[in-house]
Amino acid sequence: MRIILNAASLGVCLAIAGCSQPTQDKTSADLKAAASEVKDAAKEVAATPEMKAVGADIKQGASEAGDKLEAATNKAGEKLKAGAEKAGDQLKEGAKKAGDKTDAALNNAQDKAEAAGKN
Repeated sequence: MRIILNAASLGVCLAIAGCSQPTQDKTSADLKAAASEVKDAAKEVAATPEMKAVGADIKQGASEAGDKLEAATNKAGEKLKAGAEKAGDQLKEGAKKAGDKTDAALNNAQDKAEAAGKN
């Protein structure tokens, strides 16, 4: 709103630049009075019950959004935890299989070494 008032003021100032000094003074005074009236009107609107209700609605909406964000965060955390547990289980299983294969390979090598030693 300030930008609009500033732009309007600039436009009026440029328009009256070619006017006589008394006309410029009167226009300047009128412009200041109009700005003051707009400011007072904005204060009155802000103090109305409707605007206060809008503020309450905004607070309620923000609270609801916060609740939904918290719920979504909790759900994402649970999914992440479940995924980590599953990955941990798969890692343990893979390590066990790798250990079993290593043991089998060592036993096979030992058997071959013993067989070679007997020949």
